[in-house]
Amino acid sequence: MTQRFQQISIFEEEPYNKILCFPKVKESEVKKRLNELKKIGVTHVSFTGPLQIEKCHILGKGYVGMVVLAKKNNEIVALKIRRIDSPRENMSNEAKLLQIVNKLDIGPKFIKNSKNFLVMEYIDGEKIIDWAKKTETKSQEVRSVLNNVLRECYLLDDAGLDHGELSTIDKHVIVGKNKNTIIDFESSSTNRKPSNVTGATQGILIGTGLAKIIQKKIKLPPKETIINLIRQYKKNPNLENFEKITIGLKLQTPGRFEKEVSLLRSDKKLGPLIRRIGPCSMRITKNPFQTLVEAIIYQQLSEASATAITKRFLKLYKKFPTPRQVNNTTDKKLKDIGLSGTKINYIKGLSKLIIQKKIDFKKIAKLNDQQVIEELTKIKGIGNWTTQIYLMFCLQRKDVFPVGDLGIQKGIRDLFSLKELPDPKTMEKFSARWKPNRSIACWYIWKSQRINSIG
Repeated sequence: MTQRFQQISIFEEEPYNKILCFPKVKESEVKKRLNELKKIGVTHVSFTGPLQIEKCHILGKGYVGMVVLAKKNNEIVALKIRRIDSPRENMSNEAKLLQIVNKLDIGPKFIKNSKNFLVMEYIDGEKIIDWAKKTETKSQEVRSVLNNVLRECYLLDDAGLDHGELSTIDKHVIVGKNKNTIIDFESSSTNRKPSNVTGATQGILIGTGLAKIIQKKIKLPPKETIINLIRQYKKNPNLENFEKITIGLKLQTPGRFEKEVSLLRSDKKLGPLIRRIGPCSMRITKNPFQTLVEAIIYQQLSEASATAITKRFLKLYKKFPTPRQVNNTTDKKLKDIGLSGTKINYIKGLSKLIIQKKIDFKKIAKLNDQQVIEELTKIKGIGNWTTQIYLMFCLQRKDVFPVGDLGIQKGIRDLFSLKELPDPKTMEKFSARWKPNRSIACWYIWKSQRINSIG
């Protein structure tokens, strides 16, 4: 989408003044609103988006206002402009509702509001129905997005806030590269019984245009099964009945470590993350060689780069290779998929030690955590972090806390509102509350940082 920004004075000209004062332009109101925009720091606007009104392209239009792309303090934002004929006297209530849902990590982030304007985070994405139609949208992506949307609906139900328009959910969910979320809280209320999960489930899966598209992407249970799950939740809208919906629809798998997750859910900091993310679906790899090789690939790389290299590595073989298969693969082939010479040496060195039976993984599995670290870090290319990943995802040790992991450092910073990334001592201090289940806590922190490839 092309973004050409112009100064807000463009609103004085036709046809742009019709967007600022839709549907009826008054010169006095144009001047008044321009001054109001200046006061809240909005400097530029861009007429771009999927909707065309009065020969202008905009992001969206509702009965309360028009949404356009704008700039505030050089940051690209979404600007909602109150319509002249809006039933709302100002934008205060919608701003208040948006701040409530933001506390649940739902919706575009609130930035600022005034009488006629609401400034919020711009989410670069598309309506869920347009995203779902695309041939490149895969079934697993559909399951993930639907699971996230329904979980947002549950959090809204639990908070006592009814969105009000989720039976037509195809218009009220944005799917972006880094975020998908419910939008448009102009009709929301805390004064009526919430029906977000029931309304959204019906809107997504039963008898709508979106439902027909979804059914082509993923296999769903019979309509009667879906209706029964909705009825059960409607009768008793608790977390257990909600997860019967998402698991019953095969949007997520039953969780691991249910007892440990239940204990962590009571933690004031981690609890909201768990309710937001859902059951722990930690991936356990029982093959020690696979766990260590994948961890070596991920060392010092971004998630995107490491994931891409891992996929190319797997394509070299029909299934995850044996140490002998890796040892017999030429260095050139491994370099061609993106592995550095150093990592090739690490992986082949590990392979040779296993072939020569110099590593006894059965014996290692019987050692305590510290002994495992001492044993495996003797191997070239395997440090503390790699060994901790092995402890967590292969040996299923429940109280591992990798203080050197950047994702965990960022998660601790965000959870405890720290100004800087914490040092190891601070990490240990804050994580002590989650003992003896810090491995599971780490998994939720990774997911909260949108790090999905680790476990």
